[in-house]
Amino acid sequence: MKKLVAMVLTCAMGAALLAGCGSSTKKSEGGDAASTGGSSAETEAPASADVAAQTFTFTTTYSETEYAGDIIKELKSQLETLSGGKLTLDVYYGGTMAGTGEELSFVGDGGVDMSLIGQSQYTDVLSLLNFPSQVTTGYADSVKLLDDIAFNNEVTKDLVQAELEKSNVTMLGSMPGGTNAFITKEEYTSLAEMKNLKLGIGMNQSAMEALGFNVVSVMPWDYYDSLSRAIVDAGYMSVTGLVSMSMQEVTPYFLADGTYTAGNFVTMNLDKWNSLDETTQGILKQAVANTQEYACGRAAELDENAAEKINGSGGKLNTVNAEDAATIQSTFFAYGVSDARAYAEAAGTTDAMETVLQEVAKVVGLEVPTK
Repeated sequence: MKKLVAMVLTCAMGAALLAGCGSSTKKSEGGDAASTGGSSAETEAPASADVAAQTFTFTTTYSETEYAGDIIKELKSQLETLSGGKLTLDVYYGGTMAGTGEELSFVGDGGVDMSLIGQSQYTDVLSLLNFPSQVTTGYADSVKLLDDIAFNNEVTKDLVQAELEKSNVTMLGSMPGGTNAFITKEEYTSLAEMKNLKLGIGMNQSAMEALGFNVVSVMPWDYYDSLSRAIVDAGYMSVTGLVSMSMQEVTPYFLADGTYTAGNFVTMNLDKWNSLDETTQGILKQAVANTQEYACGRAAELDENAAEKINGSGGKLNTVNAEDAATIQSTFFAYGVSDARAYAEAAGTTDAMETVLQEVAKVVGLEVPTK
């Protein structure tokens, strides 16, 4: 159950299409925001000869064998490689140190050095990072959007960093999510064909209604029973999550939604970060940048594996056309703006959020709805 909840929270903003890291994307242009984050995979690895040996404690609710666990293991490997074995992670998997929703406070209080934190779990204190972030151009662009707003954009970076500092944390880079898809018993290839289907979903309900679905409140862990008994006609979640639940056995047809998003920032205690020398900081940033590139490829690989399982069960994975993907993106953006404004009002960051939303809108080519 914990794994499913974490997965759903990670994908709450939408996820990514079946594609590789480089599909019509550009690498980030680097740059340091408030001296942290925003590193680029194009940056040369810093020299490690003079780095003092250190082990950073790292807590996560994810297991070692799932996608997020792969990311953490790659980060550990990158850190050791770039530092010549002098820097490493001591990872506590499966919530053994901090449970779901506790990671941020553990890192901020210094009980642990680092974590992989999903911003959607902390809308009350990380409001400015909870903006609608769907893109239609690939995993890498989803990562670039979040990182640029947090670290590189001259208009927004100081606002985001100021909010992070209140929790005594800094973030070093976000990671891509997974492919989201609709699941049905009959094959569909467009939104128009699915209009008025009963869609079981536990979040983004207003947006899904706007897309033409008849929304029924059903959480993903109830999909198997609800779809088997025809309580709902369709579900919506990450492809890998759905396949892990064996949903292809009752709903053989999957329709990827054509959008991508990122989340789960590599996060470090701010005091710890400030205590590190420049070379060590550089190695950490480069390790995160390299891990981001790995995560794009790994996410696509997992999607391909899921597609093979779907096909092996006699099912099929389709993808919406470009027009439908743009419709899904713009709809999620409009309703996401409303949610973001609510988060900001509760957190006292209303003016800052309007600034962030305007900058995000420029990147995704959409207009921010008026209040």
